Amino acid sequence: MTWLFIVTGGLVWAWILLAIAVRVLKSGPVQRLTSNKRLLPYSMFARYRSLGALGGVLVKLRLPSAVRDREIIDAHKAITLADMEQLRDIYVEMDALPTIQTGKKALGLGSMFELSNRAIHKIPSAYTHPMQYPPYMIPGVPARPFYEANEFEWAQVLEREYPVIKKELVRILGESGAGFKGYMSEANLRHHGWNTFNFFFGGKKFEENCERCPETTRILESLPRFEKDHIMFSSLNPHAKIPRHTGPMNGILRGHLGMVVPQGCYIRVGPEERTWEEGKMLVFDDSFEHEVWNHSEFVRIVLFMNFWHPCFSDREIPVLERFRAAYEQTPLSRVHKQNQDAKRAHDMEVARVAEKIQAA
Repeated sequence: MTWLFIVTGGLVWAWILLAIAVRVLKSGPVQRLTSNKRLLPYSMFARYRSLGALGGVLVKLRLPSAVRDREIIDAHKAITLADMEQLRDIYVEMDALPTIQTGKKALGLGSMFELSNRAIHKIPSAYTHPMQYPPYMIPGVPARPFYEANEFEWAQVLEREYPVIKKELVRILGESGAGFKGYMSEANLRHHGWNTFNFFFGGKKFEENCERCPETTRILESLPRFEKDHIMFSSLNPHAKIPRHTGPMNGILRGHLGMVVPQGCYIRVGPEERTWEEGKMLVFDDSFEHEVWNHSEFVRIVLFMNFWHPCFSDREIPVLERFRAAYEQTPLSRVHKQNQDAKRAHDMEVARVAEKIQAA
């Protein structure tokens, strides 16, 4: 019993000391000191590894929440200093981009390295909005929740090719939704009723699914400024909801091509709410807080894709691609990639989709 008190007492004191350390590290002066070009890799490496070490202790103690999040804990423990140095180096490159220089000037920023200790979404400007707060905020991108499809060549191509894409989707649905799987979020949470069919994720091509839909894949890969991070058919069951969240970064526009859209389906992006139309593109900035509802009796499906924002020149995009690759080495991004590779069943109501298509 004495040893039990000693061990539990030690854990309590360790937790208190950790809480104090976190509070100190989050203070303004310390964050400004540790987020500079020289110290940023070391401070981020220490933070991730410390969280991994603490999580490892909690796993050994069999705390249910820690056991459930073991993959996330292991990802924190796997971070290397080289990963964080890569992120530092790309920040240096981004500081030199003309678009980002314009944004920094408007926001009163001297460097990308200041972003970790400044709530820039609270600074009024043409590049910020209070409801736009992704983990990685790039200065210089206009803050606008929705765009019109006729502004983009790629959107018009997709609308023209809708019948071809729909034909391949119908074939998949006729095979009980082969290739679809239940969606897992960055936080390792399963969103029931949300199912996805990946074409690309994190730059990786899902060959089996692309072979199932060769024409859709060909069309996507032919489009200008196409960004291969998160491309899929996205299905939402009747009366299901995708809770509010933000994408990981601004600078990318999200396109949804309505494939199966019953009445009663809505998306809110920032303060604005809209719906989809079959065969039409809905274009928005997913770095704004957004959420989705399906209030209907049928499954809703969209083709979900990304494109680089037109504010960036073609010469700037390779730097942004390296930035994307660098931050995807952080723990939650690593786990999200692993989740996309994992085999999972879907809970899509395929019969309901067939019923909707046959009635059209």
